[in-house]
Amino acid sequence: MFENNLIGLPIVPVIHCRFWDEECVIYNQLTGDAHLIDGMGAEVFKILSEKAATRIQLLQTINSNFEWEMDFDAEGFLDNLILEYQKLGLVDVTENTSA
Repeated sequence: MFENNLIGLPIVPVIHCRFWDEECVIYNQLTGDAHLIDGMGAEVFKILSEKAATRIQLLQTINSNFEWEMDFDAEGFLDNLILEYQKLGLVDVTENTSA
């Protein structure tokens, strides 16, 4: 779905992240909404708070940090997280021109 796209926090600094253990709180300055996120979602924001990443880079990092059940669809779960976060205005998905 997001094969070679670049996923990152919005360019305008309206998203603020605070991390605690395996959780994070995301505050969207534009909407005034705060989101408590844990697990894979917190890991995604930890990665994106440092720099934008491709879906493949996110999957590689997440797969190295989590153990999944045999039938768990990490790719599908990540894609759904990205879609949800994009709808909430928490991440931007752009075409990766260097791919």
